Amino acid sequence: MIINWYGGGCYKIQASGADIVVDPSTSPAGGRLKGDLIIKTKTELPLDINGLSDTEISVPGEYETSGVKIKGVAIPTEDSRENVLKTAYRIEADGLSIALLGDVSEELSEDALDDLGDIDILFVPGKPISGKLIKSIDPAVAIPGWGDPKVVMNETGQKPESTEKLTIKKKDLEAEEGFRLVVLKS
Repeated sequence: MIINWYGGGCYKIQASGADIVVDPSTSPAGGRLKGDLIIKTKTELPLDINGLSDTEISVPGEYETSGVKIKGVAIPTEDSRENVLKTAYRIEADGLSIALLGDVSEELSEDALDDLGDIDILFVPGKPISGKLIKSIDPAVAIPGWGDPKVVMNETGQKPESTEKLTIKKKDLEAEEGFRLVVLKS
């Protein structure tokens, strides 16, 4: 699996079954990215279901395509005046489990944590809540986005590994204890 970051919450995940683009609208480069699936963690309401393409996932539910399993979990918004639907996603591909939290600002409920299950790679927002999210999910790798990666470093006390892209396999995680903080360069 290969993971690239394009700024904001925009990532491209290249798995053997599909290329997945996450939150392309959060980065100027996002509109140019091509993928088999487009995942959106924040969707404006009301949602026009008829306006969605076959390759776009922007609501909670369970999906499967080309050997990639995706589960969307609704995340309550912090502000009831916000007219958006926030969704966290669990992706299973290449033997790895990935959690996309999007731009959350609060801890996840026990139900949401149970729905996400065990996670190998966590995409976490660069916000003061990041340390608590990492602790509650306990991933092998945490990748910050949606804000300042330095916030995640301060919250966790972890020194980051900085790289242009992350190339990873399940076997790479088996011998590790704790978690690796990986800061991707956009």
